[in-house]
Amino acid sequence: MTTLAPLLSVPTYVTPTSSSSSASSSSSTAAATAAPVASTTTSLGQAASPSLALYSASGLLDATSSLPRAVWEAAQTDAISTRMNADVRAGDLGSHWKGLGRALMDQATLLGPDNASYSQSVMVSDQARQGSSGVQAILRDQLHRFGSDGVSLSVTTASGAQVELSLSSNSDGVAVDLKLTAGKLTDEERAALGQLGDAFEAAVQGLAGQPPTLSLSGLTQFDSSQLASVDLKASLSGGTSVQFHADASQRSVAVSNAGGSMKVQVDAGTDAITGSAEQRQRAIANYLQQFDSAADRGHADGALTTLFKDAFSQLNGSAGSAGTASAGPAPRLAASSDDRSMLSGLADFTASITGATSTPNPLRHDEVDGFDYQVSQHTTLSGSSQADRDIQQRSSSSLKASYHESLQADLPLRLDTSRQSQNYTYHQIDDQASSQVDIGYRLGYLVQARVSQSASQDTRVSKYVMGDLVSSTHTPLQAQIVRDFAAQLQDDRDARAAEGATRRRQVLEQVGTLGLLQSDPAAVRGHGTQLVGL
Repeated sequence: MTTLAPLLSVPTYVTPTSSSSSASSSSSTAAATAAPVASTTTSLGQAASPSLALYSASGLLDATSSLPRAVWEAAQTDAISTRMNADVRAGDLGSHWKGLGRALMDQATLLGPDNASYSQSVMVSDQARQGSSGVQAILRDQLHRFGSDGVSLSVTTASGAQVELSLSSNSDGVAVDLKLTAGKLTDEERAALGQLGDAFEAAVQGLAGQPPTLSLSGLTQFDSSQLASVDLKASLSGGTSVQFHADASQRSVAVSNAGGSMKVQVDAGTDAITGSAEQRQRAIANYLQQFDSAADRGHADGALTTLFKDAFSQLNGSAGSAGTASAGPAPRLAASSDDRSMLSGLADFTASITGATSTPNPLRHDEVDGFDYQVSQHTTLSGSSQADRDIQQRSSSSLKASYHESLQADLPLRLDTSRQSQNYTYHQIDDQASSQVDIGYRLGYLVQARVSQSASQDTRVSKYVMGDLVSSTHTPLQAQIVRDFAAQLQDDRDARAAEGATRRRQVLEQVGTLGLLQSDPAAVRGHGTQLVGL
């Protein structure tokens, strides 16, 4: 009996349904054992003629499928090719890429001097199936290098080896590449690479969604004793581009799309000031609320704001917990557990979101619609010794935005050169906020635990009716507070009773909560009694 190879390894095999001569049988056997060719056209379950029967990839008879042929770059029986074959005809990008992130990372663990690269593609378009080998080669090159949707991952190991993975898609099909471009992988580095498989798969599936989402937390959780850095880049047909970087000292995400651009960068090397997971989540929730308020107040792009919030949450939620801490001498100055309780719990960061600008009114080009939001946290430790240390943590935000709005909420604004269209309000927003926590010790005793907060909102609204300015309003709001908790904490400095310890812990947490950034002057006013401008 003739043994048939799996579908992906050789072109489709057909056998006559009637008995054949011994010469025909020998010919079939020879074809089945032929070496793979550089480009293979495979009939994936193509309907057989009445006199022929087709065998599927599993070796089972399947004469019912009517799927068109697929053109493979190489005839290979491996997990990646099997995965590509399963979903190449799916209608959405997520299905095209399903399982490929995990499969590529598994394959990366096998890279070595004699197996330093892997490449595969499958094309199903009419142009590819009907084209000559030369046309197919051109289409294959375009698919690999210029796919309409693509994701690449570059991993540098601690020993200096570099692994690059990529997958791309266009209307022709799907392509993947894998290379060991430098160095040699150790067994420990292979294991660390393998641990990133699920993380890369999650990132790929998030980017392939409609709309694209960020799922990058797993890529920050690598073993930094074996892997030095992880870089991901994506370019999607909808106009979204993503750049992600993570190493032992920092993490960053930058995204751009039709709505604008955003960037989040976290200083992952500031472990000395980070708090517990619960504390970080509290701070993240506060910042997400600030982002929502700023986006609503300045009319930011909704899709870009969602990506901004996801990036901030994922990079800050894992800050200080990725990898394996390297051994080394203790720092001369460090925040104690009490100090950390009074800080935000987050590593230092900078973040920004900038919307695309436009001039929707052809009669007033000076009225520009735009959105720009900046937010950051910076912490300093200073002093001559641990007993005489000072800690300052300052967070701040800035919002500058402008937009047009129809005078009637149910009537879309369509500005043109006619007076009848010139009925609108033009809004200009200029907000500033800051929060600062100052902690000081002298001779080991706490002498300062001060929280300073300020917030200002400046709003200008110009109203036009039939092109004429009928009103202009200016509304400035401002509030500021300063509170020092050192005395309350000193009272319980020598407390031995459980009640005293509980009271002290509550005060420490209160400082940490009040020190979180607040951009609403009314909320700042609720934190204290020293007010300005309200």
